[in-house]
Parts: sequence; structure tokens; C-alpha cells
Amino acid sequence: MEHYQTLIGVVVEKLDQTYKDLKFNYQGLNGVLQQHSEEEIKQTPELTTIQDLRDAYDEMIRCAEKLFPGIKE
Repeated sequence: MEHYQTLIGVVVEKLDQTYKDLKFNYQGLNGVLQQHSEEEIKQTPELTTIQDLRDAYDEMIRCAEKLFPGIKE
């Protein structure tokens, strides 16, 4: 079963890259939202969409951290 070690390593490395991408995107979207008031966000469909995307990224990040606690390191 040693031949599966390479597969596991590749998948874990990709998961780590994906996690970093999720965090990067979350931070970028959050940065955009921080430039606007809650009122502006509620009145602007594009900002509402960005907020929804940010929240979705947050949920994916929390899920990954729950399933793989060591990923935060």
C-alpha cells in the first residue's frame, strides 16, 4: 500500500493550497467590504453579492478547519 502514500501526499498538499486560496480570497473580499458602511452594502447589489461570497468562503474555511484542524498551521 506504499504506492498510496504519494497520492495522499499530493491530495494533502493540494488541500493546503486550496485552504490558503480560500483564506486569501476571504481576506480580499472582506477588505472590500470594510471600505463600505452596512447601509451601503445593503443598498448595493454588487456589495451584497460580495458579502454573500465572503460568507461562503468563511463557511468553507471553518469546515476545512473543523475537518482538518492541523491545516491552520
